[in-house]
Amino acid sequence: MIVSEQPFYIQATVKLLLIALVIAFLILAQNILIPFTLAVFFTFLLLPVSRKLEQWHFPKVIAILISILMALALFVAMLYFFYSQVLSFVNDWPVLQKAFNAKIEIVQQFIRETFHVSNKEQQIWITSKIKENASTGGVLIMGIFSATTSFLASFALIPIYIFFLTLYQNKFKEFVRLIAKEENNEHAMVVVKKVSRVSQKYLMGIFLDVVILSVLNSTGFLILGLPHAILFGVLASMLNIIPYIGVLIGSTLPILMAFLVKDSMGYALGVAAICFFVQFLDNNFITPYVVGSSVSINPLTATLVLVGSALIWGIPGMVLCMPLTGMAKVVCDHVDSLKPYGYLLGEEVNFSEQEHVQDKLFKRFSKKKKA
Repeated sequence: MIVSEQPFYIQATVKLLLIALVIAFLILAQNILIPFTLAVFFTFLLLPVSRKLEQWHFPKVIAILISILMALALFVAMLYFFYSQVLSFVNDWPVLQKAFNAKIEIVQQFIRETFHVSNKEQQIWITSKIKENASTGGVLIMGIFSATTSFLASFALIPIYIFFLTLYQNKFKEFVRLIAKEENNEHAMVVVKKVSRVSQKYLMGIFLDVVILSVLNSTGFLILGLPHAILFGVLASMLNIIPYIGVLIGSTLPILMAFLVKDSMGYALGVAAICFFVQFLDNNFITPYVVGSSVSINPLTATLVLVGSALIWGIPGMVLCMPLTGMAKVVCDHVDSLKPYGYLLGEEVNFSEQEHVQDKLFKRFSKKKKA
C-alpha cells in the first residue's frame, strides 16, 4: 500500500519519527557537520576569488590554494588582533577588580539600608550560592573546554574541505544534472546558482556589516573614553551575527564596563545610547543596503530556527541558522511542491510577482546556456 493512502495518524507518526532521526543525526554528527557546513559557506565566498585568479591564467589548483591562503591570513590577523586586545584587558584586570569591589560595596550598602540585611548575612547567602553552583559551573567550564578543543581539531579540516569542494565544483554540478529529471535539468541548475548566490551575498554582506559596525561602535566608545573601546566595539559587532541574543549581549558588555569604571550613571547611559543608535542605523540603513534581502526570513521563523539550532548545535548553530534557513527557502521557492513552505518561511510577498522574477531568471539562464 502506498504511504499516501495510509491514515493520517500513521503518516504523522512516520514524519515525526523521521524528524527525530534527523535531529539525532545532527546532534551526534555535529563535530563533522559544523566544520563541513562552514567549509561550504566559505567555498561559496571564495569561489569568485579563485575564478578571478583563473582568469589571470593561474592554474586551477594554484588559484584555489591562493584563495584559501588569503582567507587564512585574514583569519590569523583577526586572531592576533583579539589576542592583543584581550592581553591589554587582562593587564588592566587588577584595576577593574578594585572598581568591581567598590561597586559591590555600594550595592551591599543599598541592600543593608533598604532591606535591613547585614553584610554578614549577604556574604553567607553569596557563599552558599557559589557552593551550590560550583559543581555545575565546573561541568560547564569542562564542557566549554572540551567543545572548544574538538572544534579546533575539526577546524583544521575546513581548508581541506574548501579545497576539494572548489576543485570538484563541476562534478557536483554534473551530479545535480544526473539526479534531476531530464526536463528539469536547467531548472535544477537555476536553483543551485541561486542558492550559491544567496550564500555569497549573505556572507559578504555580513562581513561588510561587521566591519562597518565595528568602526561605528569603536568610534562612539572612543569619543566617550571607554577603556578597551576597540575590543568592545568589535566584539559587539561580531556578536551581532547571532540574531536577537547577540545584540543584547554585545550591548550589555560595554554598558557594564562603563558602569564599573565611572561613578556617573550617565556615562553608562551614554554607552547604551551609542549601542542603541548604531543598532538603529544597522536595522534601518546598513543591513538593508549591505546585506539586502538575500535572506528574507520572517521574525517568527527566525526565532524558532534560532532556538532550535541553539538546542542542536549550540552557538555555532545560532550563527549558521539564518543562512541555512535562507538557502532552504530558496530551494522551496523553486520547487513547486515546496512553494507553500517557502512562502511560510519568508516575509509577506506578492506570490505572482515572485514567480515572475523566477521565470525571468530561468529564461536568462537558458539563454546563456544556448549561447
